Amino acid sequence: MSCCQNNEEKTEGKKGCHGKKLVILLLLVSIFTSLGTGYYLKSSIADMVIEKYMNNEYQKAGSKENYDLLAKAQRLQMEDQIPQIKQFIASKEGTKPSADNTPNGSETATVAKTLTQDEIAAIKKTAYIEGNKDALITLVEYSDLECPFCIRQFTDGTIQKVREKYEDKVNSAFKNFRGVPHENAEAEANALLCAGDIGGTDKYVAYYNAIFTRSKGGNGTGFSKDALLPLAKELKIDGKKFQTCVDSKENIARFDAETAEGQKMGVQGTPGTVVINNQTGEYELIAGAYPVSEFERVINKLLGIK
Repeated sequence: MSCCQNNEEKTEGKKGCHGKKLVILLLLVSIFTSLGTGYYLKSSIADMVIEKYMNNEYQKAGSKENYDLLAKAQRLQMEDQIPQIKQFIASKEGTKPSADNTPNGSETATVAKTLTQDEIAAIKKTAYIEGNKDALITLVEYSDLECPFCIRQFTDGTIQKVREKYEDKVNSAFKNFRGVPHENAEAEANALLCAGDIGGTDKYVAYYNAIFTRSKGGNGTGFSKDALLPLAKELKIDGKKFQTCVDSKENIARFDAETAEGQKMGVQGTPGTVVINNQTGEYELIAGAYPVSEFERVINKLLGIK
């Protein structure tokens, strides 16, 4: 029998129907309330966990402002290195990187350009040459003493291995490049150039080698600013002259000039190594911390070796 059949039963039936509907409604309200409360509790717990984690990160950085600055610097660094990573992967997979793999659609390391003899002379004039000064090929490494990829290229011994392989045919020069704003990079570049001003090529090379060797990671402060003067003294560089040079900050202009020099040849990130044929003026840029095999490919191409 249904809830509504005859006149006498309609009133009672309606009451029964309404009662059942009320019970069902109350059950539904209870279920949805329970679900909503559960969701709210889960959401609240998640928010609390995230808040606690972020507060911990802010504390590590010293403040929220410092954390935001570090996060921005890391993001910029990654954006700077992505083209290099893509090029490295492309070289391993045997594919040629497309123009959009580099910032602003710039040319990749597979395209050779030409320098005049005057331009080559200008580059060498401000460089500390390692190896045979009359070598046919010069590797100009534009680098950042706090860059993790630069540290890796150094610890892998890439440039040294290339020079050993080609002997007197290849020399190299380490120059400073202002890329990602690592906290200590400017101070270290300034100090390195002072070491060169005072002690020449030997001290310049020993100084940047020591910083790379002792760096505790390319996080912007891998080598302490407080250790710059003690390092100079350790390497038998006149401490008084060194400190006077560092304090004057005259080499900051040279730091910027070396950066501009690299940029003219397509360097946008670090390490960026420009491989120059000193005889023909042809050069190619190796943008990133590539293995020795990539340097061999470029050098052989510039030398006409197949």
